[in-house]
Amino acid sequence: MKTIAAFFDVDGTLFTGHVWRGMLQYFENKRGKWPVRYFWYYHMPAYFLRKAKLISEERFRGPWGAHLSWLVRGWDPSQLQGLYDWIAHTYLTPYRREDTIGLLNDHNQQGHLTVLVSTGFTDMISVIGDTIGAQMAVGTDLKIKNGRATGKIVPPIVIGAQKGIETKIRLAARGIDVDFENSFAYADSITDVGLFNIVGNPRPVYPDKELATLAQSKGWPIHGEARM
Repeated sequence: MKTIAAFFDVDGTLFTGHVWRGMLQYFENKRGKWPVRYFWYYHMPAYFLRKAKLISEERFRGPWGAHLSWLVRGWDPSQLQGLYDWIAHTYLTPYRREDTIGLLNDHNQQGHLTVLVSTGFTDMISVIGDTIGAQMAVGTDLKIKNGRATGKIVPPIVIGAQKGIETKIRLAARGIDVDFENSFAYADSITDVGLFNIVGNPRPVYPDKELATLAQSKGWPIHGEARM
């Protein structure tokens, strides 16, 4: 018998805060302000290109998410775990969207597989999932060598179309046969369309303007107020 799944984005969907902001805050405390400032300065040109609508949200967010790995270069598992635990148990706690977390719990009660799908580091997303009852996590994997983070990711970065592609690959690798036509996806951004495309029940949550427009054209039910 196939499994019905419910896929949830993290930032803006289950939490109002942004994980990357918490990560930069943690890095500044642990590594000092200059590595974090370099990260900001490096990505500033792309930020202005995005504001001017010369590049897409995905082209901006993708490198930004991948390059967060620079700031964990050389860290061992205990240091990485410290970051993950602080994000999941301290930083994100005030930003919980209890209504959306309630939807995740409803799916658990119905016997559905609940999966967090995010651009963030897979192990961190898994720890976040533990705090709200998600059963599985799909994210971007860090490259580890000799027990330490190399400062790089294992491609691809999980964003846009890759959200749907990687989700299918990782479920198949675990031998989980999902009934995608009857499954659900919850997310807030136009960069999450790749996740919506693999399910029969897309559910935009507090969508950004582009996603809200798309949802209205497709007749998708919207949960929460659209950010127009």
